[in-house]
Amino acid sequence: MSARQDAYIAELVLSRPEVVAAMFFGCVLIGGAALALARWRRWRPVPSVLAGCGLALALAVTLGRPGALGVGVWTTDLIGMCVPNEFSLTGSLARLNLLMLMPFAFFATLATGRPVVVFALSAGLSGAVELVQGATGLGVCEAQDFYNNTVGALGGVLVGALVGALVTVVTGGSRTRRAGRSSREPVAMG
Repeated sequence: MSARQDAYIAELVLSRPEVVAAMFFGCVLIGGAALALARWRRWRPVPSVLAGCGLALALAVTLGRPGALGVGVWTTDLIGMCVPNEFSLTGSLARLNLLMLMPFAFFATLATGRPVVVFALSAGLSGAVELVQGATGLGVCEAQDFYNNTVGALGGVLVGALVGALVTVVTGGSRTRRAGRSSREPVAMG
């Protein structure tokens, strides 16, 4: 598969009005909730909002499909109906699945400074999305999608942790205790 085919798949997904609408409203709702949470938890607000928008993008692409609010094919055997395939990057959709949670994981790591928590949340979210897709008929529950999403989230977390550490070093940020916060909490920025 080529980069041209990857771009075509991305364009095809984003040309669907329900996906674009879900992404827009998701960015407003989840981004707003992320900003409120950032203020409450003293996280970095801009990366928090961007993490919320990254999450909205992932949810819109995976769950914002025709029939999302209609009656689908519901099942109670959530694990049994999943396709047991392996990690692979051979197709355009597989590569897009690798990228799906990267923005959320990257910005959430920058916002919170908690890479392990962000990775665990990303993996749980990936599994939940796959189960919802399979249970509702909005998609196919595939182990490969879970693996690709989770590996992509790990990449986002690692790059986010690296960028966060570099920002701390370059700005002369301190990890000492300030204003009642523990030394592991990030300093509020931008």
